[in-house]
Amino acid sequence: MKLRDYISQLEPEDLFAYANRCGIAESYLRLHVKYASKNPSVSLIKSLARESNGAVSLFEVLRHFGVLEPDPKREAA
Repeated sequence: MKLRDYISQLEPEDLFAYANRCGIAESYLRLHVKYASKNPSVSLIKSLARESNGAVSLFEVLRHFGVLEPDPKREAA
């Protein structure tokens, strides 16, 4: 699942809990993480994947922030 989609589908209380588990404010998650408007630290990147409980892979988090290029094979599927 894409990180933006994961964040969008969270209920308000789940969004708050996810942000807390990642060590960031809910507003930072909604604005800067969801829209990739700031470069995250390595520890935040790892936390975003880990604290999604398997919903978002590390690969997807890296793609979200433009660290990895989209995989054309995965995009076609």
